[in-house]
Amino acid sequence: MNDIKTIKIPKGEVLCRQGDKDTNLYLVTAGKLLICTRSGRMVTPLAYIEENQYFGEMSFFDALPRSADVLAQEDTTLVRIPNKTLKDQVPNWLHILAKSMTHKLRVMDSVISDKGIRKDSHEIKPLSIEEQRDFYQKLSADPK
Repeated sequence: MNDIKTIKIPKGEVLCRQGDKDTNLYLVTAGKLLICTRSGRMVTPLAYIEENQYFGEMSFFDALPRSADVLAQEDTTLVRIPNKTLKDQVPNWLHILAKSMTHKLRVMDSVISDKGIRKDSHEIKPLSIEEQRDFYQKLSADPK
């Protein structure tokens, strides 16, 4: 059974929230997503994901909850790849390696979050107060 599906997310919709138990991997085939975190009412952008880029790889490999929020910045088309495809398509040793690497990334994410370390990047601009309010309201709303 092939559970790999193409899905469409309209602009402004929340795809996932930090803490969600979604373990799917996603490939963006069109559009743009914002990966961000929240601290109180402050929303911090971490990355923009565009065409031919993946996200969700940490939860895909280690089956732990999502580490960030994801919102559609534009109407976006994604290919959703379920975690269960790992057993069918990835050798066990490679899955173990990916899980180990994911653990290291989660530890570093935790350190960065606790220490407030940020890389200097011209690609990821801070959000305006209006954008933060809008995103915070969307992320704080009850999931449907």
